[in-house]
Amino acid sequence: MNIIPAELNAIAGQLQNYDAPTQTIQLDSNCKLTYEVLQWTSTHPDGLTDDRPIGTVEISRSNKENGAEYQIVEKRNGGGREIYEATVTTARDECIGESIQNWKLDWYQAETPDKRLLINGTVRDATLEINGTAGKKHLSADTPISCQWILPFALANQTTQMDEAFTTIDELTYCKTGQFLHGPEQIEVRGQSFLSFRHTGYGTLPIHYVFDPQIRPVFVTFTLLSWILRDIELI
Repeated sequence: MNIIPAELNAIAGQLQNYDAPTQTIQLDSNCKLTYEVLQWTSTHPDGLTDDRPIGTVEISRSNKENGAEYQIVEKRNGGGREIYEATVTTARDECIGESIQNWKLDWYQAETPDKRLLINGTVRDATLEINGTAGKKHLSADTPISCQWILPFALANQTTQMDEAFTTIDELTYCKTGQFLHGPEQIEVRGQSFLSFRHTGYGTLPIHYVFDPQIRPVFVTFTLLSWILRDIELI
């Protein structure tokens, strides 16, 4: 029987023939990662899964003084063709690698591009300010801040065991405190060793960030949704 670690159940079928991109990079360089978004649709008696492609995620990173700037484009099929376009700046953080300083998000559906959700946020003196279509909010932010688009880069440089509290801004829209990052934990797939970090916390089903032996973030699993790395580009 094929045994797949629990972290990778959602993409067990894809793992059998998966080959990571040939490009190897340092994730603190200027680069772009492109992921395919997969949805777990069914599981077979042997434990393998069927996974349906439903979109893509492109994350470009550019070094800045004491941090980085990210350009993000996610396209995902849901009730319509959802498109997320975002710019995020970060500063180095000793606890979780990088912490968000400010961001801008433009969300819309391809079918109705004139109806947009616009959000921007700033972190100042442990206060998170969010301005958007629904108005302005001020929230306490006494832990580092991240989101699912930044963590594949931030965690790549974490070599020692961590159990760190942080705040997440899901899809740069919804702020959740009381979150934790754990790891790295060593797992085995097809005789290869991988490192996995877990994101847990209040209101969050466990999310896993999985790095291959070249320390590339090849898989991100969100229970029924997963990202699988398809391309790496130096920019």
